[in-house]
Amino acid sequence: MSEQAKILAEMQEIIMTILKNGSASEAEADRIDELEALLHQQKCYKEIDDEEYEYQGEEIAGLFATDHYMEAIEKMCECEITPDDFFGFIAYHDEDEEFTELFTDAFISEVKKVYQSKCKS
Repeated sequence: MSEQAKILAEMQEIIMTILKNGSASEAEADRIDELEALLHQQKCYKEIDDEEYEYQGEEIAGLFATDHYMEAIEKMCECEITPDDFFGFIAYHDEDEEFTELFTDAFISEVKKVYQSKCKS
């Protein structure tokens, strides 16, 4: 499990506890802030110099969304962003759910397969 996946898993665990309890303790709120800071140090959150995108993960999502499939995968390889980390980034970062219809289970499976053949060889 990558560092990003561990951060997201811990955040999800804390959020579920908060939802169950109906409010956040000061310690939980502080830990979420710490985890958010750590999350923004991950590769998908690398800030880029682009007019349209703030983060590397957003650029990759934009490539997929505009049918630049292979370019998106090559960018993932170049930036050493795994499919699990990329789709974890999307699940957390895509507040408007603009990629929900595009990133189906079949799409994710295909990206993982192509990523393995292109980036791990």
